[in-house]
Amino acid sequence: MHTKTLFTASLLAVSTINAQSFLEVVQKTPELSLFSAIVASLNDTFTDLLKSVGPDDASRTILVPNDQAIQSFMVNNNIKSPADIPAEKVIPFLSYHVLLNNVSSAQFSSPGGAVVETKLQDEQYALLANNSGQVVYGTQKVTEEKKAAAIEIKSGVEGGAVQIVKQDVTFNQGLIHVVDGFLTLPTNCSKTIQHQGAERLVTYIKRLGLLNTLDSYPGATCFAPSDAAIERALPVLMNMTDAQLIDAIKFHTLLEAYYTPDLKDGQVIETSLAGASITVNIVDGDYYFNGVLAKTTNDIARNGVAYLLDGVCVLSCDADFKSFAS
Repeated sequence: MHTKTLFTASLLAVSTINAQSFLEVVQKTPELSLFSAIVASLNDTFTDLLKSVGPDDASRTILVPNDQAIQSFMVNNNIKSPADIPAEKVIPFLSYHVLLNNVSSAQFSSPGGAVVETKLQDEQYALLANNSGQVVYGTQKVTEEKKAAAIEIKSGVEGGAVQIVKQDVTFNQGLIHVVDGFLTLPTNCSKTIQHQGAERLVTYIKRLGLLNTLDSYPGATCFAPSDAAIERALPVLMNMTDAQLIDAIKFHTLLEAYYTPDLKDGQVIETSLAGASITVNIVDGDYYFNGVLAKTTNDIARNGVAYLLDGVCVLSCDADFKSFAS
């Protein structure tokens, strides 16, 4: 009888929680008071944003910055009150925090992590195939500071990743994960790789007139040799013609966005250089492309994804490059 009573009480508790709307849950969570104030200042704008995801019973996941994150954002932008944040500026941020699927912490923690489409569809920040919304990448990492596994969410590279500090809070249309920062709106591929440490590659791209092509193609993958990798390869690069350099850059570009969950060990992918492909190898969680280690992975860009490489990927026929590959 006691067990049955507890079970019934648990069901009632779950039903009560699931019956709560997103706003009701946020308003009852102390560490989300500033987010609640922002939403209130927008009147029905955020509610309309949630409705635009789909029917009332559609599953969605909301990443909600906690008070500390919002206070930091306000200080950095010289904003005194949540009510002072202009709607036209905050809506892209909020759209990026609305995930179009019900994604639990367990899914983010699964091997390889998870890439999830968001409601951010403004072409200024999302230029992907089939007019898809921009994505985030979530995975579990062990941090040196906490010495424990934490779920990290990657967005645009300029702001760094955020961490989930409270997970799997339910509401009547999905899940809430509380995060310790705002996601960063993505920038073009060229700015993304430059920020990550491939400034010299961007210099080549600009000189060869490829910048607009790289930044305007919807849903690309850019393999970007680091500045140190370019330095090591200079003895060869300096003797290449512009046509050869253009082919080399094409060889480092894929015409689809491949995030790590899309990749398998031994996979061969065609590059944008006609007739040339690149081979993926995964060793102890590290990703190699034609034998070159990726120093960073899943760097979210406006028009796709980038990987910073520790060397220059080489065609099998380019023997001169092999000593500079890594």
